Amino acid sequence: MRDSTSRREFMKALGLSTVAIGWPATARAQAPATIPGFEETKPATDPTQGWQPVSDRKVRVGIVGYGVCQFGAQFSLQDHPNVEVAAVSDLIPDRCEALAKACRCEKTYPSLEELVKDDTIEAVFLATDAPSHARHCIEVLEHGKHVACAVPAVWGSLEDAERLFAAVKRSGLNYMMFETSSYRPDCWAMRQVYAAGGFGRLVFTEGEYYHFHSGQIGSYKNWRVGSVPLWYPTHATAYYVGVTDKPFTSVSCTGFMGDIETYQPGANRYDNRFTDEIALFETAEGGVARMLMCKSIHGLVSETGRVFGEKGRMEGTKYQGAMQQLPNIQRPPLPPGVNPGGHGGSHGNLGHEFVMSILEERKPLVDIATALNLTVCGIVAHQSALRDGERLKVPQYQYWA
Repeated sequence: MRDSTSRREFMKALGLSTVAIGWPATARAQAPATIPGFEETKPATDPTQGWQPVSDRKVRVGIVGYGVCQFGAQFSLQDHPNVEVAAVSDLIPDRCEALAKACRCEKTYPSLEELVKDDTIEAVFLATDAPSHARHCIEVLEHGKHVACAVPAVWGSLEDAERLFAAVKRSGLNYMMFETSSYRPDCWAMRQVYAAGGFGRLVFTEGEYYHFHSGQIGSYKNWRVGSVPLWYPTHATAYYVGVTDKPFTSVSCTGFMGDIETYQPGANRYDNRFTDEIALFETAEGGVARMLMCKSIHGLVSETGRVFGEKGRMEGTKYQGAMQQLPNIQRPPLPPGVNPGGHGGSHGNLGHEFVMSILEERKPLVDIATALNLTVCGIVAHQSALRDGERLKVPQYQYWA
């Protein structure tokens, strides 16, 4: 990999104690004990009810990344009956050891670059820093392994989106982005109703991602500090793309400059002053979608959306419209031992879907085209905000099979 050496040199130069913390002292003191959104959801019914195994084969999975969010162990892959966690990795030794313990795995590697050389591993889940997602996914694919990745698919780069799309298509392997809103109960229900024709064409949709925090959440090389809001859009954009499997076609966006310290001039690597971005998208159906990511609204942490169609509308899991008999809107059953987890009980469902896509030799729910349609629109939206809301075309991706 191009910069694996520089990453190790960075670690040595700063010292493990500094890097393991990874954000300013003032933010460390204010960092929440539990990051909002990660609270585990207790399902109303038994999530295993109706589950039937399809295979007794175990997929050998490698897991990379155990940062502040500890995402590497959040998706219950280590608990899945069809998974053997074959190896884990984190650049920071203490975190690597903790990830191995959480996943009940004995084999560790000091870096992703070393882990992907293990020919016994057939799939890798990446919980690494967002700016590295595209590069890391391509590295995994080029070593002949299926890959799943935390959001977003790419970080602010349309060129990386093209490279990642080409790499997945060239490989013939599975790529999945773990977009949590896709398996939230409301978004999942909307998807089923839409597929059954209960909305008709969507006239107007809204997706809202609010994430206020009094202190900056820690991150590798401080990538979160001052980050562009709609470079991390997928918890909102899922309420159109994740419902319809269709893309946006154009966007006009406005940015808001809040009073958060890390968004002042010269305070972040992105030269970004927008704490909030609100975008109006034109959809592939000719409708309109209002999607936002806001950080400055005090105390508000929420991921939600609403859909309004020609034949019906939906907020939460309550449908109002012309359809008399609703389809099954319950999420698929999970294997015993797999925890639904946080983000509305989506975590276990995402891990399970990735495993099943490999066992059943099919594309996963959030495939590469869907992942990029969820992500790239936010990159273009930010460009629009920098141009005082100029309407810009959004690249569209379509799965080839």
